[in-house]
Amino acid sequence: MGCFCFSSRVEAPAEELPVELDAPTPYERKLKLWRKRGGGDLERVLASGAVAVLDAQWIISHAEAGGVLSHRQALPKEAFLSFADLVEATDKCASWLPVAALSYPWLTKDHPDPRGANLARVARALKALLSDPDYFTRLGVFWDFGSLHQHPDPPNGVLRTEEQNALFKQGLGCLGTLYSHPHTWVLRLTSFPDGHKAEDQAEGTNVAKYFDRGWCYTEQSWAGLTKAFDLSLDLGKMRVGKEYDDRSLTDDCTKSGGRRPPLLPSAFAAELEKKSFTNGKDDKPLVKRLYEAAFEEQFGKATELDYYNLGWGDAEAAQLAEVLASGAAPRLEELSLHSNKIGDEGCKALAAALKEGAAPSLKARDAPPSPHAPPPPNAHRTSPRLQRLRVDNKNREQPELVAVCEERGINLC
Repeated sequence: MGCFCFSSRVEAPAEELPVELDAPTPYERKLKLWRKRGGGDLERVLASGAVAVLDAQWIISHAEAGGVLSHRQALPKEAFLSFADLVEATDKCASWLPVAALSYPWLTKDHPDPRGANLARVARALKALLSDPDYFTRLGVFWDFGSLHQHPDPPNGVLRTEEQNALFKQGLGCLGTLYSHPHTWVLRLTSFPDGHKAEDQAEGTNVAKYFDRGWCYTEQSWAGLTKAFDLSLDLGKMRVGKEYDDRSLTDDCTKSGGRRPPLLPSAFAAELEKKSFTNGKDDKPLVKRLYEAAFEEQFGKATELDYYNLGWGDAEAAQLAEVLASGAAPRLEELSLHSNKIGDEGCKALAAALKEGAAPSLKARDAPPSPHAPPPPNAHRTSPRLQRLRVDNKNREQPELVAVCEERGINLC
């Protein structure tokens, strides 16, 4: 039912009403929604041509036709979505942007997927995501081989042009934003396709598994920063023969510890030393810088963190507590950790972090601050505006957590 307003004012005749010349067009309304969801962070790199996103529907059709993905310069125009296409695909009923970034291990040195096996697996997931038109009309996919300028034929010396090389480097510098953005999807292909054998690969090929590769580890870590629980999907958990829709895909690909908690930049850098790179001399310092920048950007802006139903236990809660205790989320208002497996020790770690760094304004949404309360020590640390902490029923009685939430006026629910 619409809204009706009544007034005692006598209305002017229709011909005398002022004409609204600046009414926004449908595209302008979509653009405003795109930017409200943080799409402006992606506009520069999309507009520059450094990054091109593939049309999910084209990927599905190409895979179903038995195709193999070509490098960006060889793909047809219809393989891509424009910036305007992405804006038009932004849905007011969804909280995300129509952009997904793929994280996966290359299978050979010169081509990431020479038989199209991973193309078929990704297409299967995309088809499930697009199965409900109420949520997705179109989806742009960042797939490095098709989205960044590549060396067209390295064995025969056909390399990127100087201009393409500059755009390639610019694209690399924006990957942290693409993968860590709180409203983009990340699709993680964490397993090799059937029949792939590391021992069959040519010399110089990185044969490490997903979790041991430097770039895959970095992309996974970006995706684990501040995204909602259902925006980072582990496609390695898809079950053979199962018919998926968007809901069942999300359920299977988010449970059972498929996503790790965020890491402090120092912890990330230490772990990175154990990972394998094809070009570690250049890539390792680059991804360290990009991770730290993404960490500071996303946690600096975060007002809500939704780590619901991720299979996390005490170790993961303690890791998250370390991040919060660093002062990484100064604007945080709501933290959701329910439907996990966090026990007494995890609650103690969270309580200690909150107690160590609580600030004067650490309060529940409806609780007025005490005018006589002095600032606690370390007031600059953790989440000074945290208002609500969502945990499982059993955790709401954990003594240390209850005490610190009561002390600071946090709504423990």
